[in-house]
Amino acid sequence: MKSLVIKFAQPLPLLLLLLLLPPKLQGNYWDYREYELDPEFYDLLREYESTGPTKPPTVKRIIEMITVGDQPLHEDNYCNTELKIKQIHYKGRCYKEHYIAGVPYGELTKACHGKRVKCKNGVKFCRRSMHLIEGVRCVLEEGQRMSNCTYKTILMTGYPVVTCQWDEEIKDFIPNHIYNMSLPK
Repeated sequence: MKSLVIKFAQPLPLLLLLLLLPPKLQGNYWDYREYELDPEFYDLLREYESTGPTKPPTVKRIIEMITVGDQPLHEDNYCNTELKIKQIHYKGRCYKEHYIAGVPYGELTKACHGKRVKCKNGVKFCRRSMHLIEGVRCVLEEGQRMSNCTYKTILMTGYPVVTCQWDEEIKDFIPNHIYNMSLPK
């Protein structure tokens, strides 16, 4: 009778690590109830660990991601600073392109009632605002992970092309992502 032997590349360090962990740390280490993690931090950890779709962002997070921050849009380093401060990324990876509107969110919501237009990147449909706004296009120059992203800041004036989602609280559509800023003709 042959015995089944499972080989690991370096079993001893892994075994020692597991044996040295206190009983409370074995199992699901990131159980926020057990360790009283901040719920937002727990959501961030879950996003990094997951392989499936991410949890939809809150309205507060959407506003933070697509509207202007504290510094003026005209700064050359605007995208590098704002995207790091606001932690704008997808599971720790840099966005290749990101748009930020230079108007208050309430003004941007009008775009959800604009003209229906074709989208890019496989998105089914978008809405284009009927109003010109100033904004910033952040284009990735180098880097792959969030801490190493370097963006080029391009100041633009155009019609924001957005996707919208239903907001149950206000019973209306709200923009959740800016896909483009089409230039005036």
